[in-house]
Amino acid sequence: MTIKRRLYMSNILMLIMPLIITILIAICSALVLLGLMGTHNFNSLRGENFSQEAMDQVNVLADSLPVQADMEFIRSSVDSFNKQYGSDSISLSVYKDNKLLYPFSTSLPGVLMESALSLPGKHFFVMDNVAVYKADSDGYSFMLGGTNYRSFGSEVYNNFRSDSIIYVVIIFILIIAIVLLTNRFLTRFVIRRILTPLEILSYGVHQIRDGNLNYRMNYMGKDEFRGICDDFNDMAVRLQDMVNARQKDDKNRRELIAGISHDLRTPLTSIKAYVEGLEKGVAETPQLQKHYMNTIKSKADDLEHIVSQLFLFSKLDVGDFPFRMEKLDIGVELSKFLNGVSDEYEQKGLFIELRENVQGVIINADQIQLRNVFTNILENSVKYGNKEHGMEQVTCREVDSNVNITLIDNGPGVPEDTLEKLFDIFYRGDKSRSNTNQGSGLGLAISAKIIERLRGSIKAGNAPEGGFSVIVTLPIIERG
Repeated sequence: MTIKRRLYMSNILMLIMPLIITILIAICSALVLLGLMGTHNFNSLRGENFSQEAMDQVNVLADSLPVQADMEFIRSSVDSFNKQYGSDSISLSVYKDNKLLYPFSTSLPGVLMESALSLPGKHFFVMDNVAVYKADSDGYSFMLGGTNYRSFGSEVYNNFRSDSIIYVVIIFILIIAIVLLTNRFLTRFVIRRILTPLEILSYGVHQIRDGNLNYRMNYMGKDEFRGICDDFNDMAVRLQDMVNARQKDDKNRRELIAGISHDLRTPLTSIKAYVEGLEKGVAETPQLQKHYMNTIKSKADDLEHIVSQLFLFSKLDVGDFPFRMEKLDIGVELSKFLNGVSDEYEQKGLFIELRENVQGVIINADQIQLRNVFTNILENSVKYGNKEHGMEQVTCREVDSNVNITLIDNGPGVPEDTLEKLFDIFYRGDKSRSNTNQGSGLGLAISAKIIERLRGSIKAGNAPEGGFSVIVTLPIIERG
């Protein structure tokens, strides 16, 4: 469930749940209060002194009164009733035509009596602590009065009112407690789902800050934080790649400085030695002086070549070297190049054989720089290949939407752990490091930069049948 949906549900439930629970409590409380009220009403209708038996007996007297009742019958009936209930502080009196008939006096309030007599039938009246029950019968009104009655406005009502206030306070406290508990539960329901991934993110940030670039978040939740954690892992991978690239660049920069220092120092040392020889007159004959001068010129040419190669590499590295891109038929271009340089390399002891070629395959490339790549690879085979019977086998094949140009010599090959370093600037094997005649170590590095600019790739390896191989892969743009 997403965080947004959890927040929506939490807000809705935070309003609905307290409302529902409050309504239920109110209903239950109302039932209890009504029950208490009903009990007090029952007591108020009966009173402490009014019993159902007494009122039933009054009803019997009213219903059984003869039509022509004499005074003696009325007096005896009233006296008998009052004698029976006299200890309960209630008394019975009889009115006729709204005038007191018997007994001849009463302590009941006149206002209450007038109100009771004004209504026909059977009624119950209360005023302060005085209660009257009236039952009519053919012009006669039997009035059952009590002067010690606890009505709704007296102690019973006051006790009930006090209990009601307590109940209201309790209900109010319960409602507040329910709202707080509901809020706490729903808050934990939402906040916990937010705090946990936040803690994971915070821990991951601290790990990256402390340099642990190998740390990856393992968050399995299916919410918005899943994408954030995945993005964090991608960021960590890219950051680690950037750090590794920077470390590699720093290492290459140090190797570049060391390589430049070494490759420039050796010919400079030779030039200095021959110049000193000329100054001191070591070369006494014209032939020896000419030899010294030719050697100096040769070393100067070596220096110029190294500087030119270094300049070319620097321009290619920063992407500032201009390329003249054009459509080339790679099969035709490769045949023309190899035919043009075969005799030259045979004199150097390297025989070139084009075993397989393609036809009508068009690529987009700079012709001069592409030939520089092939030249650098062949020069590498001359320097490090088989010295006695050097052989270079060239094949050009179409693979999917690319063309693969493979050049394999019959030399000793290279150790597997050094294959990835061959395209680094100034890298040469340990055995050739001290011999500048073996090259500057820039050829394959420049070739890699050129192929990269041509949107291709270059890969070095050892051929299965032996020898060192280089595979150049270039994209095909069309077929003729």
